[in-house]
Amino acid sequence: MPERLYFDCNASFGPYPNKPREARSSKQHLLDDLDLAGVAGALVYHRLAQHYSPMLANLRLVEEIGDDRERLYPCWMALPSLSPEVPAVGEFVRQMVQHDVRAVRLEPEPFGIPIKDWIWGELRDALLEREVLCVVPIRYGGSLEPVDALLSIFGEHNTLLQNHNWGQWRHVVALMEEHPNLHCEFSSFQANRAIEYFIERCGPERCLFGTNLLEKAPGAARGFLDFTLLPEEQASLVAGENLRRLLGGQGPTRVPEPGEWHDSITEAVRAGKPVPCFVADGHCHLAEDGGQSLGGSRVALRGDADGMIELTRRCGIDETALMSWVGPLCMDSDFGNETVAKAVERYPDELIGLATINPEYDDKEQIERIIRRYHVELGFPGLKTLTTCQTIHYDNPLFERWFQFANDNNLYLVLDAAGTPDEVVRNVAERYPNLSLHLDHCGKSWAYAKSVVALMTEYGNLWAQLNYTLVTNGVIEYLAEQVGADRMLFGTDAPMRDPRPQVGWLAFTRLPEADKRKIYGENFAGILRRAGVAV
Repeated sequence: MPERLYFDCNASFGPYPNKPREARSSKQHLLDDLDLAGVAGALVYHRLAQHYSPMLANLRLVEEIGDDRERLYPCWMALPSLSPEVPAVGEFVRQMVQHDVRAVRLEPEPFGIPIKDWIWGELRDALLEREVLCVVPIRYGGSLEPVDALLSIFGEHNTLLQNHNWGQWRHVVALMEEHPNLHCEFSSFQANRAIEYFIERCGPERCLFGTNLLEKAPGAARGFLDFTLLPEEQASLVAGENLRRLLGGQGPTRVPEPGEWHDSITEAVRAGKPVPCFVADGHCHLAEDGGQSLGGSRVALRGDADGMIELTRRCGIDETALMSWVGPLCMDSDFGNETVAKAVERYPDELIGLATINPEYDDKEQIERIIRRYHVELGFPGLKTLTTCQTIHYDNPLFERWFQFANDNNLYLVLDAAGTPDEVVRNVAERYPNLSLHLDHCGKSWAYAKSVVALMTEYGNLWAQLNYTLVTNGVIEYLAEQVGADRMLFGTDAPMRDPRPQVGWLAFTRLPEADKRKIYGENFAGILRRAGVAV
């Protein structure tokens, strides 16, 4: 079967405020990243359209992509003409036709435009007449209420929701149910099994492939489809055919040839096969048998052991070290720990347990019992607690008995440093030098990655674990350069997020294959052996 053609519905380039120096931003960066991940083309807008002058940026976009129109397809910022720099609707549409632009972005909020029918109606009618695709993005973590209001005006159009996240599952379902012409993409919507669920509920014609380049790394978005559970005809629709249809037949026709960073890992993934090396997920959660909710807005479809094993086997994860969800959230250590123990008993060759203690609930006798039951009797090598859900920090004396036991036995602690003062991390690293400290979510931002690098240069028992929905573009390569690939760990944080994008993120990076293999599993295997676990 020929390689699937990917056509990205969510990409941009150009300057923007507060850009980290290391962040990628140019058109050439975009083309290089598309090539890196084997993506044939992208619907693209210019960042200046949002942050400076919309019409200037629209025309600049057309000019800058002129030599690459077989791969880059323009998406203009569209506004009602309420100020002189925005042309009247008729002139705007005339210029769209002149430059063969078939998609627009609708973003009232950055421009301070009320969402009212009388303001947007003329533009709506003109775009509808030409069957223009209307992209309706939100900020990551932003409210969907303005989207709902805008869709009440543009509901007859083919519309595309972008950048909604995994915590907005129920609201997105409601929008898709209410607006039958609404489509969605999954670059930030990395909820567990989200793509399969939305295709079953809303149809494969309404789901699209998007990367959110250049902000996000391109391989993550591929993960949902490279390791899909869907029939090929549905996967191909999502990968590119739906976007081509929405653009009136426009789209790339050629899959990029493998380039400089092609290796046996990318070869397998591009063919839809599991990762062909040892993969160990160092950060995974677990719902109880039959569990599909992690509380509040978090939906984790089939987030129990049976459901998770199906996905880990599909993408090639050999070992999964998992903790409960309810325990680290500091609600019920016993329930959480026993949930993990049952899963490990069911899949002893694929699952490894982490224990949870919460000293605000667990007294000294309970702590001793948890240590004896889970670490001594069952051999759990890992510890997980989440102090952001407690009133104490990791260096509080209430943790001393647990951490000292772990230190004496060369165990490891999964530590979420977000919201934790650096001094607390230093205190734990110094007090327990034999305790491996796995710093979570190191791939979430440039600022966070840099703070982790600073800590890791001070202490040799710190490790950088990557997982995060933001899959910051280029940050894996940065961490490897700064601290070395031999101090980095792979993790997914499933089933809060789907594991497959995390697998794809690492596969398509500018790292030698030997370094990818270290990060995927070899480093963690060494930590497990040191803790007495046979791998």
